[in-house]
Amino acid sequence: MTASSPDLIVGERTFLDTIGNTGDGIVLIDAARVCLFANAAASRILGLPLPELIGADVLNCFPEADRARIDGVIGTDPADRRGSFYSVLAGADGIEREVFTSAFVLDSRQRPQCVLLLRELVGEGARDRTAAVMARAAGLVGTGSTEEILSGIAALVVANSRALACGIVVVGDDRQLAVGGSDGYPARKLSRQVWTADAVVIDDIPGIEPVLDNELSVLIDGRRRWEADPVMAPFTATLADVDWRDVVLVPVSWDGAVHGVFAAYLPTGAPAPTESDLQLYTELADQAAVVIAYARVAAADERTRLARELHDSVSQGLFSMNMHARAAQISLRKTGNTDAGLRRSVDQLAELTKGTLAEMRALIFELRPGALAEEGLLAAVTKQAAALTAREQVQFTVEGPSQRIAVGSAAEEHLYRITCEAMHNVVKHARARTAQVRIGSDTTHVTVTVTDDGIGFDPDTVREGRLGLTTMAQRAALIGAEFTLTSTPGNGATVELRIPLPRREDGTGGQR
Repeated sequence: MTASSPDLIVGERTFLDTIGNTGDGIVLIDAARVCLFANAAASRILGLPLPELIGADVLNCFPEADRARIDGVIGTDPADRRGSFYSVLAGADGIEREVFTSAFVLDSRQRPQCVLLLRELVGEGARDRTAAVMARAAGLVGTGSTEEILSGIAALVVANSRALACGIVVVGDDRQLAVGGSDGYPARKLSRQVWTADAVVIDDIPGIEPVLDNELSVLIDGRRRWEADPVMAPFTATLADVDWRDVVLVPVSWDGAVHGVFAAYLPTGAPAPTESDLQLYTELADQAAVVIAYARVAAADERTRLARELHDSVSQGLFSMNMHARAAQISLRKTGNTDAGLRRSVDQLAELTKGTLAEMRALIFELRPGALAEEGLLAAVTKQAAALTAREQVQFTVEGPSQRIAVGSAAEEHLYRITCEAMHNVVKHARARTAQVRIGSDTTHVTVTVTDDGIGFDPDTVREGRLGLTTMAQRAALIGAEFTLTSTPGNGATVELRIPLPRREDGTGGQR
């Protein structure tokens, strides 16, 4: 059943009657927003009897922002007179309905008329919306930088759901968060700066627990909770102009591990998100995971290429310079040259090239994916210690067994990262002259200790999250290691890690 204005010409009425026999709402309006045609589905969605629709301004059922969108479609260049968006319509019958609206212009007369296709998002309509949005999200891949693609996904969330804003943050190796992409943030640059400056760790976000278990979470009254939290308050302040209350948090994950968080901010007073919305958010979070995973693979390939080039050119050049400097030292001693200034300069050049070469080797190690798995924990820590000794005023020594300790690749990676963090803490905070790293094992456990002769401190007075202690403890917990920090003012500090060795077939741990 349809109804139409007598102003329609025969061709227009025939066209509209043909497309009007569908389950979707069809409405034709003129430039003054006056309804000229409507079908039965439009009557139901808009909550008005068909006779009352004709001649009415049906855009009154749309939110103000969506009215402006439709007005924009009518007023744009003929080549671009179309648009699609998500809306929550307030029907004349008092019922709110989620609708995906497509608008396009008919130029059958001198005066443009706009066709509105209204698809209610229940059942098949909801699945159609998700499919359409996912197709658009897939089309973003390869169109720009990772940030641009993730921001495009966030924009699809805002355009096709109740969400006022959406942000996708990425979890780094240190579990700190960095903004990957966003839409609807009034101060996007400031939001990014806050995440970076405050070094927010994913575990510190209120309400994040289900996400860490790889489950979606709807954080009711999330704004109030985050505003009251010292970690999240600075970021929440950047969203002050967004009238949101609840936030949907979705894990961005692959291979069972969480690598990011997808957040959709819902308007104050909005009803709970529908199953359709949650399905859309989940699938877009999965799309974001593909983008981030691809970016990391590309970054790993680039690191491999860069490491190879550094090894083949810069590293070899530094090695040659160091050899020439050492040859000059030997030559000066053999010839009995007594020019103190010249000998001092040559000695300084030899030390400089030696130190820079150590740093370059450590950098190449860090750049090469799989380097830790190839060379082992002791070799990796030794390279980092040599680089720090060359660059800083701290003498590091490393001791460990000649045989490689078999702790498993994941545990080895975390032990390496914790040890590096502890060594960097010595450089940044301890004011130490010397530091020792000891790696040892018995039949059941591996033990790593980092000890310095610095100024020490009272661990009970250190604010949580400072000195990287939280991150080190969290990394240790992930691999079942005991993490112990011992220090007193004036007596240096010791970080100790103790982790069980994997059981071998003979019932013992082992080395290889």
